[in-house]
Amino acid sequence: MEQQNPTERSSASTGHPIGTRLDGVTDLEEAVRAVKEHPGPVEIPAGPGQLAGRHLGSVPQRQVGEALRGAGAAPLILRADISIDEDIPDEGVIAVLDDHLSLVAGVGAEYLVVPRAGVGGRGRSEDRIFSMLAALAEAASAHQVHLLLETEGATADEVELIQFLERAREEGTLDVDPHYLASVAWNVAASTAAGEGPAAAFERMRPLLDNAPLIVCGVDEDTVEDLFAAVPELRGAAAAARILVILGRPGPAGA
Repeated sequence: MEQQNPTERSSASTGHPIGTRLDGVTDLEEAVRAVKEHPGPVEIPAGPGQLAGRHLGSVPQRQVGEALRGAGAAPLILRADISIDEDIPDEGVIAVLDDHLSLVAGVGAEYLVVPRAGVGGRGRSEDRIFSMLAALAEAASAHQVHLLLETEGATADEVELIQFLERAREEGTLDVDPHYLASVAWNVAASTAAGEGPAAAFERMRPLLDNAPLIVCGVDEDTVEDLFAAVPELRGAAAAARILVILGRPGPAGA
């Protein structure tokens, strides 16, 4: 009997495709083949040595998006190559991430994942991070894109920041379309390494599902099954596309 590949096993267990990360893929034909083998959510890391980057013109951006969607990518997700804590001035981080939002719109992606901390480590106060996220959330909404803050370790800080954004929107101080609310990308490997159990982490994040889908990353074909066993509710959320699972372990931004 033909052996089933890991992605097909995971898809069968959730009722919804498990996502693919096109990390280090620079050839569009190779990317299309990979997506055809595993249609569903597709994450593209942005930057040098990747399929998409800020250097691409508008026509190549459109061609990449059209080719991947035609191969079965749904939805397309872009992961920024700079973190919100990058060791450059705040205005520089905002400018680079605004360029990423233009790239997301150019390829027709629906999500931009922004890592919390880069190789330089954490260097900004929560207030400064919130101000930067608020500006990015408004810009993302204007591009009709979901902004997702990737968790760095234990998930409490990132979840709280997203909840603060939603509170500001409800109070009328943040101009964000309710169809394009921010959420988190839960790096399961990072939160587990920080000593946070998956059930506790998901309990903290569950309220965010009422507003926008949640991305689950930092898992492989084995650990995702362990995750579903530990938090059975995740399986149903994946089947309903309330969470999007991306196999693979993202490296640090700027690495």
